[in-house]
Formats: sequence, C-alpha cells, structure tokens
Amino acid sequence: MRKPLLVSLLVVLVIGAVAAAAGVVAGGPQAPPPATSAQPVQHWCNFVMAGRDATADGSVMMGYNNDWSANNYQYLQIVPGDATHYRYVKLLTLGSIPEGGINVHQLGVNYGTFTDLDPSVLDADPYVKKGYGGELWDMLLQQCATAEEAIDLLEQMAQTGFEAGAAGSFGIADPDEAWLFELLGGHHWAAQRVPDDAFLAHPNIVTIREIDLTDTENFRGSPDLVSFAQSIGRYDPSEGPFEVAWAYGDRDELQTYYDTNRLWGAYDSVAPSLGLTPTMPYATRPVFVEPDDPVTRQDIQEICRYHYEGTSIDQTAGYTLMSPHNQTNRPICHSTTDYSAVWQLRSWQPEDIGGVLWVAPSRPCSSTYIPFYGSITSVPAAFAGKTAFSAFRAVAESLDKKGTVGGTTRYGYYIPLVRSVYGAYETECAAAQPGIEATATGLTGAARITYLTNYSAQRATQALTLAQGLPAQMP
Repeated sequence: MRKPLLVSLLVVLVIGAVAAAAGVVAGGPQAPPPATSAQPVQHWCNFVMAGRDATADGSVMMGYNNDWSANNYQYLQIVPGDATHYRYVKLLTLGSIPEGGINVHQLGVNYGTFTDLDPSVLDADPYVKKGYGGELWDMLLQQCATAEEAIDLLEQMAQTGFEAGAAGSFGIADPDEAWLFELLGGHHWAAQRVPDDAFLAHPNIVTIREIDLTDTENFRGSPDLVSFAQSIGRYDPSEGPFEVAWAYGDRDELQTYYDTNRLWGAYDSVAPSLGLTPTMPYATRPVFVEPDDPVTRQDIQEICRYHYEGTSIDQTAGYTLMSPHNQTNRPICHSTTDYSAVWQLRSWQPEDIGGVLWVAPSRPCSSTYIPFYGSITSVPAAFAGKTAFSAFRAVAESLDKKGTVGGTTRYGYYIPLVRSVYGAYETECAAAQPGIEATATGLTGAARITYLTNYSAQRATQALTLAQGLPAQMP
C-alpha cells in the first residue's frame, strides 16, 4: 500500500539506516537477520500478473496483496456510471483510500507497490504538489475500457505530473493483455506489456529492465527516459544497454532479501524447472517467466498466501517453531497483509460476465476468496464497511496468538481447520461458476446484472458466516 509522503520518507530513512548497519552494498544481496519471534517492520505489497496464454482457462489474471497494517481494513463500493463514466467495483481501505478494482468492461487495476527510486532521480524530477495522486485509480476505471486506453490516459497525466500519492508501480489488465506501469518520478514513467505466455511477479522494486520505446505494442514511457538518466549521472552508455530499473531504482533496494525472497517465491512456484535461487542476483534474474504448467486462478491465490513452505528459506519447521508471519525471511503473505484480490478477465465471455474480482477480505492465508462480478450494482452492507473485514481478521488473529496447542503453534494446529472450511467453500464456488455463468448468459440486460449481483451477494454472505463461525472452533 502507498503511504503518505512523510511516512514514506521516514520508512526509507529507517530502512537505509538498517541497511547501512548491516553492511549492505550495491552489487550484492542483503542477508536476512536470524529467525526470531519478531519480524522487522517492513510493510510492503506484492502483485503478480499472467498473460492469457500462460493461464489454464485463457483468462488474463492478476493477484494482489495489500500490505500496510493489521489495523487497516478493506471494503467495497459500487461506483455508478453515467454518460461519460463507467460503473465499477471499487476497492478501498481505511481513510477512504481508493485502491483500484474492476469496471463493467473488464478493465482491472490493482493498487500496486511502493518502489524506492534513487534520491538523485527525485531530486531532479520530484513529485508535484498539484498533479494526479490517489484519484488516478478511479479515473482509470471510470474513463477507460481497455489497458491501452489506461496507458494513454496515464501518458496524458504525466504531462501535468504525479503527486507522491501515486508513487510506485501497479498492474493494469483487460481480457486481452496485462501491462506493468512504473512511476519513475513526478513526470517520468515506463510501462511494459506482459507477454501472453508469461508470468510477472512484482515485490517493491522497479522491475522493467531493457526498453524499446519504438516498439509501442510492448513498451511505453517518457520519451526522454534515457537522456534524463544520462543527465543526472544514472546511465553511461559505455557500461552497456540502458535498463530502467538500474537507472531509476535504488540499487541497494533492488537486491534486498525481503524483495528478492518474494520475487523468487512467486517465480519458483510457477516455474521450478528454472532452478532459481532465493538471492535472485540482479544480473541474472528474469523480468518474466514462462510457467512450467498453465496457471490457474487457484494457483494465483496460493501465491498470494505463500510463506515459503517446505523450501530452503522456510523458518517455521512445518509451523512447529513459529507462525509463518514471524519469519525474518519476509513472506508474500504477512501479518500486516490487509487484503488480497485476484482478477479473472475472460475475452470469450460477455463483457458483463467475464470479469470477476475475487476478494479475500483480510490476510489471504486465513481468508477465503469471494467472487464479485465486475458488472454488479451493489454489495452486502457488511462488505461496504468494516464488518466483513473484522470477521476475517478475527480468524487471522486467533491463528497468530501466542502459545501452543497440542505441542505446536496455534497456527500449525488450527490452519488445517481454516483451510478445510474455506477450501470447501472455494471448491464449491469453482464448481458452480460454469453453471452460474451459463444461466447468466441466457439472461439479458437488467435481469442478467440482477442475477449476478444476487449471486455475488449470496456467496459473500455465505463466506462471512463461515468466518464468523471459525473463532469459536479455535479456543
């Protein structure tokens, strides 16, 4: 999750001090501290994207974990359309912060990740005081029907400039393609299309490497990306090809363990045949990977829930030593993860049926993913405020309470129960989806929208009831 500018600067200063104390140097990865019962404070988000030929059903997919604070909460809002604006399902968090969502045309936008830029970049191109900030996610969903239109709009915004509230990188997708957008200062930016057969993982680091702005089918960006980097001493042509990440990103941050571990965890989940290592050296790490097997929506959900289970950097010993959220090898799913969402965008379905936003209202490992169709006109009241989040957060907090049960951690003892309850729900939703959509296809106009709205509400209410019943089974 993006932070207010002052908070962001304080976090950057603290991280810089910690890195310096640990002897971090450019060119080498930062080693994690020894495993303890306390996790260093690193509140970072994570997202992944998959092209249509990389998925099992041919959909374009995104998965996103918002990570800020256990006290933050997520809720939903339906923003109505009019003659010049599209209706959309809006994700929000505490303080009415807009965090993207999905619109009636199956355009999906995630809130993205904060990324550290080199100080010289922001000295030369600082975020503007009066430009585009947190409202840009709403503008994209209201005004754009495709990812290409969204990139066009962002290009127009760059002429005015971006505020600190827009800092970072985020994903934009429609049923045909997915794009990574990276803000590189107040006016500079770069975007890259995810190849149709590829999978992208994005922790909190600038990710785009080599870029060809003449190939507008796959790259977009500020026309002076290279010359600007040269002018501030961030690129020397004698050193080799221009790379966006190396020129604009904080080079220490590009190689820190809490970013490289998460990058590796996502890529190793879908392409273990590559034999990648957790250190993910900058010089050899891929921007994208081609999955060993087609990726399913459930695969994306499991990546969002991932704690490195059974790998060389798993510090939990099968959850017997600690909750996975207490690892110093910071996992993708963490105690400060507020919510998770998965976008499923399908070109072969009617526009008002094809887009589904699957939302886990709290920490994804202790929540279930609930289907909200992109064309719905309302959500249950519990999901339009803090009620649903609180019910799912109670399950998460019960799992991570101190103490042991049956000779193991509470997490280790009770997570099988949680997975069983939510797993049955998710299996039921997956099995019902083809029939629900077949019925919806047989309807037209308002009848179809009402049917999908009622179905999403029914599934949301069912999930909430499951969450409310779990804490009593976890004494």
